[in-house]
Amino acid sequence: MNMTSREALFALSLIFKPGDIKVQELFEVYDDPAELYSVLISGSDSHIPHEMTAKAKAFDLNFAAEVYDYCDKNDINIITRTDDGYPENFRHIDSPPLAFYCLGSPYVLENKHALTIVGARSATPYSIKVAGAFAADIAKEGHPIISGFAKGIDSAAHWGAVNAGGKTVAVLGCGIHYDYPRGNGQLKEAIANNGAVISEYPPLESPDRTYFTIRNRMIAGLAKAVLVVQASEKSGSLNTASHALDQGKDIFVIPPCDVFAEEFRGQTSLLRDGASPAYSPEDILTEL
Repeated sequence: MNMTSREALFALSLIFKPGDIKVQELFEVYDDPAELYSVLISGSDSHIPHEMTAKAKAFDLNFAAEVYDYCDKNDINIITRTDDGYPENFRHIDSPPLAFYCLGSPYVLENKHALTIVGARSATPYSIKVAGAFAADIAKEGHPIISGFAKGIDSAAHWGAVNAGGKTVAVLGCGIHYDYPRGNGQLKEAIANNGAVISEYPPLESPDRTYFTIRNRMIAGLAKAVLVVQASEKSGSLNTASHALDQGKDIFVIPPCDVFAEEFRGQTSLLRDGASPAYSPEDILTEL
């Protein structure tokens, strides 16, 4: 079967897990996605691991057609590496998405002066207040707010931007139409109407613990800088900050309101390592 480069990228995005470094290495050998797909299903390149060719041969293209039709009927955009709407910032992250799904306006993803705001799910009322206030003030100035749609800091940041009339982008660790976290449907709709909800996973894909870590490279990649509002020593926010550092981004941290509390120790570690303290939105706006 002859495929266009776009069709091949979409199929490959369904065959292999997002963030797979082995897939990215194959694209360093094969520039044309259609050629790579053909080589995989034919098994003609003995240097490609058998498990990868086996996955490609076993894949049912009818599933790709079903996902495509579902997206078409539900106004979900499928954006591949070959499309004009593919964010330039994604091309500079580890294992750029072969394709991703977008509910809302893909144009907001092209803004190169966005701010990522991340933090704990079980955040203190103080931290939630800070996240909402910083997001609102920065969104008012035309800078989209990027976050991960989780409860706590993420949701506060999204709502802050929405309520201020600004733009915001949610990067999910599950499919766009999967109800997770439960009870956040109103926020998802508000984000789609004021920015975009995106995911590397098909619309009905359920969440998995590993998915959230994998998507963090995208949360960092869409923004010019990252603000960590609340983080413990084992927080996923530190993983996002690590991606941002690898990408050459600025890291801002809300100084801990209690240096003895475990839930703020991640912030202390970042500050010790040279992150910039943010005492007001103006501290960040000057760098965006």
